[in-house]
Amino acid sequence: MSVLDTPESARDDRRVYVLMGVILLGLFAIVARLWYLQIVHGDALLLASENNRTRRLRAVPERGLIEDAKGRVLATNRPQIVVSVVPDEIRQSREKQYDPLPLLASLLKMPLQKLQETIRENQTGPFEPVRVAVDVDMETATRVEEQRLKLPGVIVGPEPLRHYPNGLPFGHILGQMGQINREDLIERKEAGYRPGDYCGKLGLERAYDTELRGQDGGQRIEVDARGRFRHELENTAPIPGAKLTLTVDAALQKTAYDALYEWAKRGKPGAAVALDPRTGAVLALVSVPSYDPEKFVKGISSADWNALQNDPRKPMINRAVGMATAPGSTFKMIPAAAGLELGFVTPYDGVVCKGVIHLGRWPKRCHKRSGHGFVALNESLAASCDVYYYRLGQRLTPEVMAEWARRFGLGKRTGIDLPFVEARGIVPTPKWKEQSKRGRWVGGDTVDYAIGQSMLGCTPLQMCNVAAAIGNGGTLYRPQLVRSITSFDAENKPVVTRTLQPEVIGKLNLKPSTLSALVRGMESVMERGGTAASSSIPGLRIAGKTGTSQIKRRGEMKLNAWFIGFAPVENPKIAVCVFVEEAGHGGEVAAPIARKIIARYLNLNVPDVQAVPTTD
Repeated sequence: MSVLDTPESARDDRRVYVLMGVILLGLFAIVARLWYLQIVHGDALLLASENNRTRRLRAVPERGLIEDAKGRVLATNRPQIVVSVVPDEIRQSREKQYDPLPLLASLLKMPLQKLQETIRENQTGPFEPVRVAVDVDMETATRVEEQRLKLPGVIVGPEPLRHYPNGLPFGHILGQMGQINREDLIERKEAGYRPGDYCGKLGLERAYDTELRGQDGGQRIEVDARGRFRHELENTAPIPGAKLTLTVDAALQKTAYDALYEWAKRGKPGAAVALDPRTGAVLALVSVPSYDPEKFVKGISSADWNALQNDPRKPMINRAVGMATAPGSTFKMIPAAAGLELGFVTPYDGVVCKGVIHLGRWPKRCHKRSGHGFVALNESLAASCDVYYYRLGQRLTPEVMAEWARRFGLGKRTGIDLPFVEARGIVPTPKWKEQSKRGRWVGGDTVDYAIGQSMLGCTPLQMCNVAAAIGNGGTLYRPQLVRSITSFDAENKPVVTRTLQPEVIGKLNLKPSTLSALVRGMESVMERGGTAASSSIPGLRIAGKTGTSQIKRRGEMKLNAWFIGFAPVENPKIAVCVFVEEAGHGGEVAAPIARKIIARYLNLNVPDVQAVPTTD
C-alpha cells in the first residue's frame, strides 16, 4: 500500500436505519388504519356505503282485530296514506344548498317549524324514515307525488290505521290508541315500536298491546343518487297482530248502554256489569257516559279533549271498574251470610221493626218510617228492612263485617284484564278509620256499615261478583274479557294461542243451608211485596237485591240506585249489577235496567215495565 493511499473510512448506516424506520412506521400506520376501518368499524361503514344506494322501507303490520263473542268486529283497521322523510337525504340536499322541507311543509299545509320539530323529535337514525303526516287525503298525497323530483328523501305510502265501528258503547272496554312516548318506548322496547308509532294507552288496547301489535316487515330497495327508486332487492311481509275474541256480547252491551244512556241524558251517570257466574266471563261492561275511541286514533283535538275534561258527568271515568262508592242495601247479603254462618241468626229468627232504633240520644231510622213489624231473614231482604241489619251489625261487630266483606272479594281488585283503572274499594275498620284520620269509630258507623253505608266503597264489578258467587254456590272467579287469542305465523296461518280458563280467586265456603236461605231471600225481592217486584219476568226465577245509598253532593243528600242479581235461579247463566248515580231508589231505577239486560241475554221478549215507587 502506497504511503499516498488513505484507509477506507467506516460506512455510516444510521441514515439507512432511520429511513427504514420511517417506512416501517408508515406501513404500520396504514395497516392500523385498515384494521380500524375494516375490523373495528367495518360493519358500520359497510352499512353506510350500502345506504348510499339502498333504502329499507318499513312495512307496519296490521293491528290485530278485536271481536265480540259472536264474531262481530269491534276494532279493525282502515288504510291511510302516510308521508315520511329520510333525515340523511334531507341533510345531503342541504349540503348541496337545497332544502326540500319548506316545499314539503307548504304542500302539507304545516308550519315549517312544526315539521322540523317532528323530524328532530322522532328521528331514530339517519336512514330511518320519520313519519311527518298521517292519514293524508288523496289530494295532498297527489300534490306531494307531483313534486317528487323536488323532494328527495320524501316517501309517500300506505299504512293501517285503527278503526272502531261501534264507538261509544265499547269505549271503556277497548280503551285508546295514542302516539308512543319515551316512557312507552322504554317499557315496550321488545315490541318493535319506534318514535312516531301509535300504541295502546288504555283498556284492552293497552292490556294486550304486545299481542295486538304484530311484527314489522319491509322492503330493501335500490335508489339512485337523487334517492329515486330503481328496483326492489328484498321484501319481507309483516306479520299481523293477534286477534282477540272477547266474552262480551255486543248486542247485550248495546242494550245495557242504551238503557243507562237514558239516565245519562238527564245528568245521571251509571254503570252495568254482567258476568257468567260459571266462569267469570264478562258478558257486558258498560260505563255511561262513555267516549268514542275513534277520536284518539290520530291524536284527539284540543276541542274534543276539553269537552271530555269539562263534562260534569266525567265520561273518562270507568264507573264499572274504577269508581268505588257505598253499595247501599245490596251489601246486606254479606252480614246476612256472616250471621247465618256464625250462628247469630237463623232463617226464622227475627226482630220487631218499629221504624227506628236509638243509639244513646241519636235515632237511627229505617227507610220505612212506620216500621216493618216482625221481620225474619227472608222478609228482611225482600223489604230491605234496615232495623234488622242495624241489630245484626251490632252483634257481628265492624271487624267481623270487614272480615266477611273481604271474603266476598271486597276491598281488593278482582284482577280483570283492564289495567291501571280498577279500584280496590274500601272495607273500613275502626283501626283503618283512626289511621286515615277520620276520627274515632262510633256506634253509628257500625249500623251504617251493616246497611252498606258508612265509609264502605265498592265497584259495580265487585258487587256483580258477589251476586255471581252466591248464584254459583260460593266461588269467586276472576272476571275476564278475552275468550281467546289467535296469532299468525310467518305464513299468515292462524294459531289459537290462548283460550279462557276459569280462574278461582276465592271461596266463600258457605254451608248449603246458608246459600239456600240467601237465594230464597233474594228471590223474595223479585216477588210480590219485594222491592223489585215490578221488574220480575213471568216464568223466570230471578234472585235480586236492591240498594239505595245516600251521598252528599253540593250540600244536598242524593240517592245512588243499585241492583244486583242472577238468573235463572235453578241454573244461573248471568249475574248482573246496575248502578246509577243520584237517580233515586234501586227498585225504581236500577232494577228495570237489570231486567232488560237479563231478558236480552236469555232471549226473552218482554215489554218494558213501569217501575213502582219504592224506598230502597
